[in-house]
Amino acid sequence: MLRILAVAAVAVLTITGCARGDGETPQDVGYAPDRPPVTIDFWYMPSGGPLQDQVIAGEAAQFHAAHPNITVNPVRIVWEDALTRLSTASSSGEGPDVTQLGTTWVGGFSELGALRPYTAAEIAAVGGQSAFTAASWSSSHLIGSPDTTAMPWLVDIRALFYRTDVLAAAGIDPATAFATWESLEATLRRIHDAGGPVAPLAIGNENTFGIIHNVAPFVWSAGGDLLNASGTASRLAEPAAVDAVQYYQRLVARYNDPTVARMVNNDVPAAFAAGRGAVTIDSSQSVGDFLANPDRAGLRAGWSTAPLPAGRAGRFGFLGGSNLAILKDAAHPDAAFEWVRFLTGKQSQQRYAVSTGLWPARTEAVAGTKLETEPAYGAFREMIGHGRMYPSVAAWIVVESVIAKDFAELWHAPGELSRDEIQAILTRTSADIDDTLAAPGRTGIND
Repeated sequence: MLRILAVAAVAVLTITGCARGDGETPQDVGYAPDRPPVTIDFWYMPSGGPLQDQVIAGEAAQFHAAHPNITVNPVRIVWEDALTRLSTASSSGEGPDVTQLGTTWVGGFSELGALRPYTAAEIAAVGGQSAFTAASWSSSHLIGSPDTTAMPWLVDIRALFYRTDVLAAAGIDPATAFATWESLEATLRRIHDAGGPVAPLAIGNENTFGIIHNVAPFVWSAGGDLLNASGTASRLAEPAAVDAVQYYQRLVARYNDPTVARMVNNDVPAAFAAGRGAVTIDSSQSVGDFLANPDRAGLRAGWSTAPLPAGRAGRFGFLGGSNLAILKDAAHPDAAFEWVRFLTGKQSQQRYAVSTGLWPARTEAVAGTKLETEPAYGAFREMIGHGRMYPSVAAWIVVESVIAKDFAELWHAPGELSRDEIQAILTRTSADIDDTLAAPGRTGIND
């Protein structure tokens, strides 16, 4: 079916002759300038504070200038309420025309039939699958489905942040400090043994969803996976996954700052900037924050970024973020597509990414921006090519909750756990995941 879509996309490009996907070029799809004026509702979930609200308003204004017959009404929805409100909207038919979706939500809402699939002509009009970061397209549809129901928009990619002064004091070369699992552990051990005032590691243990994002790359780099290829069974009890979780749990148990350990994931960047911890895992958004607000103890002393270490199966990074979906009951689906095309176009992607520190899903949007030239973004430029998303299964929301609940025992343990103890936890987790996947109709959205 993917080959059929590709052929259809090429055909549309041939017919229109100008499907550049830059968000501004008229096409034979979308909402023509001579059609009646309409207003579309757009739900978005801010993760960048007031600045993100301003950027959304600015994009809506620029879009209206280019499309005078379409007005965008941006509606701010906090992430904590978004799932419930979208569930209600999808069942009542009274939701927005376009909504932002967390990448892990796409499978569930697609399974419920809540989203309007993008046509082959529309996919071609935004540049096709190849225009976007390779891994991000895996979240554009329910696993095994030929329907593209969510267009990649923003990318959450993670890398290591570290204190350059702490490494220098311990005599550690940053060029090799984080290259492999072995060198990362050796680096943390040397920082610990140097006896300085800063703990080697700064990882928050209270937000277990954030921890999953940190652990998954180690599972992948060990040669393991969370689910099988079809998304029908857990692989967390397999030896490679046990190796990865044991490694990660050992680092946290031995080297983590005890104060940071009691924090939720979102509070860790500020703690690192204030001087807690020599090494942490964080997203590209913190680069912009650290550059804009450098007068904090941990930043004044010197900081930089590095890719996550490679394991025996290679280097991997968690890739998350947000997609754009048109609801099946959208009042103005053609106008809604124009807004999606605009937001996923190169110019809007560049403005949005540069303003908020989020990574654009559109590959070409990095060129010519500080994401391409600023050294502190270098680790993220490398990690984007190693990014991998969670499988887009209908029940992923429930699966993630199961992992978060069962893994809490790992992070709240009083010390380092044995392999047998970790194996027992992962065996139980796998059984819980398999029960979830076997239950018909489980999506975690309206359960």
